Amino acid sequence: MELKLHTIHADAIDLALDKARQYRSLLEPEIAESICLDILHVDPHHQQALVIYILALTDQFHHPEKQAQIKAIQQAIECLDSDYQRYYYSGLLNERRARFLISQPMSRSFAYEYFIEALQQYQQAQKMRPEHNDDAILRWNSCIRTIQKEKLQPRRDSEDILVDMES
Repeated sequence: MELKLHTIHADAIDLALDKARQYRSLLEPEIAESICLDILHVDPHHQQALVIYILALTDQFHHPEKQAQIKAIQQAIECLDSDYQRYYYSGLLNERRARFLISQPMSRSFAYEYFIEALQQYQQAQKMRPEHNDDAILRWNSCIRTIQKEKLQPRRDSEDILVDMES
């Protein structure tokens, strides 16, 4: 038996997308990712597959070894057709990076910066949002509440720390 990938049929993409969504909801993002890669092999610019792929990859951030996938996520975001989606999913990427960093004891100080980047991207997305789509506002509010709840603040530069130590 030869161990090689098989190509799915173009007319099976819709069913495959449904399966990818289902595996995400079952908390199996690795399988959703694989299905999206199969779809993207057939149709590299399939917008729904790109979105699910981005989400499936960011769903895996709780695994520290999956942090290396950030480049793949950024490349997928660049393939999205609409400016709104590029801003929105860039915001989501930074928000999820921030939320991962909150859970890491030595990295909490970096979370604030990623939240701020996410907020800037959500703000841009909000300016061009489709009618009746408040997703960027909902994410914005969630980021603000987390910053407040976690009492996150900007990192102090090492120069500021040295000045404090000398005082």
